[in-house]
Amino acid sequence: MTGAGVLGLLLAPVAQAAPACAAPLAVARALFQAGTSARFLDTPDALLAPGFARLIAAERDCQQREQGICRLDHDPWLDGQDGEVDAGPGYQWVARSPAAGTVEVRFAVWGEPRLARLAMRRQADGCWRAEDLITDRGQSLRALLVRPFP
Repeated sequence: MTGAGVLGLLLAPVAQAAPACAAPLAVARALFQAGTSARFLDTPDALLAPGFARLIAAERDCQQREQGICRLDHDPWLDGQDGEVDAGPGYQWVARSPAAGTVEVRFAVWGEPRLARLAMRRQADGCWRAEDLITDRGQSLRALLVRPFP
Protein backbone atom coordinates (compact mmCIF):
# COMPACT_ATOMS: atom_id res chain seq x y z
CA MET A 1 0.00 0.00 0.00
CA THR A 2 1.32 3.46 -0.83
CA GLY A 3 1.95 6.16 1.75
CA ALA A 4 -1.02 8.13 0.42
CA GLY A 5 -3.25 5.06 0.78
CA VAL A 6 -2.23 4.57 4.41
CA LEU A 7 -2.75 8.27 5.13
CA GLY A 8 -6.20 8.07 3.55
CA LEU A 9 -7.13 5.11 5.75
CA LEU A 10 -5.90 6.92 8.85
CA LEU A 11 -7.84 10.09 8.05
CA ALA A 12 -11.09 8.37 7.02
CA PRO A 13 -12.43 7.98 10.59
CA VAL A 14 -11.65 11.64 11.29
CA ALA A 15 -13.64 12.79 8.27
CA GLN A 16 -16.56 10.57 9.27
CA ALA A 17 -16.45 11.76 12.88
CA ALA A 18 -17.42 15.37 12.09
CA PRO A 19 -20.06 16.40 14.62
CA ALA A 20 -23.66 16.69 13.44
CA CYS A 21 -23.64 20.29 14.65
CA ALA A 22 -21.11 21.18 11.93
CA ALA A 23 -23.93 21.62 9.40
CA PRO A 24 -27.00 23.83 9.95
CA LEU A 25 -29.29 21.45 8.04
CA ALA A 26 -28.28 18.54 10.31
CA VAL A 27 -29.11 20.64 13.38
CA ALA A 28 -32.46 21.64 11.85
CA ARG A 29 -33.30 17.98 11.14
CA ALA A 30 -32.44 16.99 14.71
CA LEU A 31 -34.47 19.91 16.10
CA PHE A 32 -37.51 19.06 14.01
CA GLN A 33 -37.34 15.41 14.99
CA ALA A 34 -36.86 16.23 18.68
CA GLY A 35 -39.64 18.81 18.65
CA THR A 36 -42.20 16.66 16.85
CA SER A 37 -41.52 13.42 18.72
CA ALA A 38 -41.80 15.08 22.14
CA ARG A 39 -42.55 18.51 23.57
CA PHE A 40 -40.56 21.34 21.98
CA LEU A 41 -39.58 22.44 25.49
CA ASP A 42 -37.68 19.16 25.89
CA THR A 43 -35.41 19.89 22.91
CA PRO A 44 -31.78 19.02 23.77
CA ASP A 45 -29.78 22.11 24.75
CA ALA A 46 -26.96 20.99 22.41
CA LEU A 47 -29.14 22.06 19.46
CA LEU A 48 -29.86 25.53 20.84
CA ALA A 49 -27.75 28.66 21.24
CA PRO A 50 -27.07 29.27 24.95
CA GLY A 51 -29.46 32.23 25.30
CA PHE A 52 -32.27 30.40 23.52
CA ALA A 53 -31.63 27.28 25.61
CA ARG A 54 -31.97 29.39 28.79
CA LEU A 55 -35.31 30.80 27.61
CA ILE A 56 -36.61 27.30 26.79
CA ALA A 57 -35.44 26.01 30.20
CA ALA A 58 -37.07 28.95 31.99
CA GLU A 59 -40.39 28.26 30.23
CA ARG A 60 -40.16 24.55 31.03
CA ASP A 61 -39.45 25.37 34.71
CA CYS A 62 -42.32 27.89 34.80
CA GLN A 63 -44.77 25.34 33.39
CA GLN A 64 -43.69 22.78 35.99
CA ARG A 65 -43.90 25.31 38.81
CA GLU A 66 -47.28 26.68 37.68
CA GLN A 67 -48.55 23.22 36.72
CA GLY A 68 -49.81 24.64 33.47
CA ILE A 69 -49.14 27.10 30.70
CA CYS A 70 -46.88 30.11 31.16
CA ARG A 71 -45.99 31.88 27.90
CA LEU A 72 -46.07 29.04 25.37
CA ASP A 73 -49.53 27.55 24.92
CA HIS A 74 -49.02 25.74 21.62
CA ASP A 75 -46.61 23.56 19.68
CA PRO A 76 -44.38 26.01 17.77
CA TRP A 77 -43.77 23.55 14.92
CA LEU A 78 -47.48 22.95 14.40
CA ASP A 79 -48.24 26.62 15.18
CA GLY A 80 -51.24 25.35 17.11
CA GLN A 81 -52.33 22.93 19.80
CA ASP A 82 -53.48 20.13 17.52
CA GLY A 83 -52.19 18.54 14.38
CA GLU A 84 -49.93 15.92 12.90
CA VAL A 85 -47.10 16.29 10.46
CA ASP A 86 -48.18 14.40 7.34
CA ALA A 87 -44.82 13.60 5.77
CA GLY A 88 -41.14 14.25 6.08
CA PRO A 89 -40.11 17.90 5.95
CA GLY A 90 -37.96 19.64 3.37
CA TYR A 91 -35.06 21.85 4.45
CA GLN A 92 -33.40 24.80 2.72
CA TRP A 93 -30.41 26.79 3.97
CA VAL A 94 -30.42 30.57 3.38
CA ALA A 95 -27.05 32.04 4.38
CA ARG A 96 -26.86 35.63 5.65
CA SER A 97 -23.13 35.47 6.40
CA PRO A 98 -20.49 32.77 6.95
CA ALA A 99 -21.66 32.51 10.59
CA ALA A 100 -25.42 33.11 10.38
CA GLY A 101 -28.43 32.14 8.34
CA THR A 102 -31.87 30.61 8.32
CA VAL A 103 -33.07 27.08 7.72
CA GLU A 104 -36.50 27.03 6.13
CA VAL A 105 -38.43 23.92 7.15
CA ARG A 106 -41.39 23.05 4.91
CA PHE A 107 -43.89 20.40 5.90
CA ALA A 108 -47.63 19.74 5.95
CA VAL A 109 -49.96 19.48 8.95
CA TRP A 110 -53.19 17.69 8.14
CA GLY A 111 -52.66 18.47 4.46
CA GLU A 112 -51.99 22.18 4.97
CA PRO A 113 -48.51 23.45 3.96
CA ARG A 114 -46.41 25.01 6.73
CA LEU A 115 -43.15 26.94 6.75
CA ALA A 116 -41.14 27.39 9.92
CA ARG A 117 -37.80 29.17 10.01
CA LEU A 118 -34.87 28.48 12.29
CA ALA A 119 -32.48 31.38 12.83
CA MET A 120 -29.07 29.71 13.08
CA ARG A 121 -25.65 30.94 14.18
CA ARG A 122 -22.27 29.26 14.26
CA GLN A 123 -21.05 29.26 17.86
CA ALA A 124 -17.48 29.74 19.11
CA ASP A 125 -17.01 25.95 19.23
CA GLY A 126 -17.79 25.72 15.50
CA CYS A 127 -21.23 24.20 16.03
CA TRP A 128 -24.37 25.59 14.46
CA ARG A 129 -27.23 26.13 16.91
CA ALA A 130 -30.72 27.59 16.69
CA GLU A 131 -31.24 31.09 18.10
CA ASP A 132 -34.96 31.29 17.34
CA LEU A 133 -37.86 29.48 15.72
CA ILE A 134 -40.24 31.58 13.63
CA THR A 135 -43.61 29.87 13.26
CA ASP A 136 -45.70 29.57 10.12
CA ARG A 137 -47.67 32.65 11.24
CA GLY A 138 -44.44 34.60 11.72
CA GLN A 139 -44.29 34.48 15.52
CA SER A 140 -40.80 34.52 17.03
CA LEU A 141 -40.54 31.95 19.80
CA ARG A 142 -37.67 33.95 21.33
CA ALA A 143 -39.80 37.13 21.43
CA LEU A 144 -42.64 35.19 23.04
CA LEU A 145 -40.39 33.67 25.71
CA VAL A 146 -38.71 36.93 26.75
CA ARG A 147 -42.06 38.46 27.71
CA PRO A 148 -42.58 38.75 31.46
CA PHE A 149 -44.84 36.15 33.00
CA PRO A 150 -47.64 37.77 35.05
